[in-house]
Amino acid sequence: MFRTSYENRQYGPGHNSFTQTPEGEDVLVYHARNYTEIEGDPLYDPNRHTRLKLVRWDENGMPDFGIPAADTD
Repeated sequence: MFRTSYENRQYGPGHNSFTQTPEGEDVLVYHARNYTEIEGDPLYDPNRHTRLKLVRWDENGMPDFGIPAADTD
C-alpha cells in the first residue's frame, strides 16, 4: 500500500498511523529515511524521521496513499 519511493529518495516507510486535521481531512503519519544503506540493526535506525501525508480517497472509498513525498529544503 505504501512503500519505498526511489524517485523521491524515501526508503523504508513504516509504522503508519492515522489522525485528522481540525477540518476533518485524514492524515497518514509514518516514518522513512532518505538513504538506502543501513549500518547495524534496521529496527534501531534513529534516522527514520516522522512524516505526514494527506490521504486521498478513490471513487470506491479506498485510500490512495500515493508515494512518499521527497524531502524539501
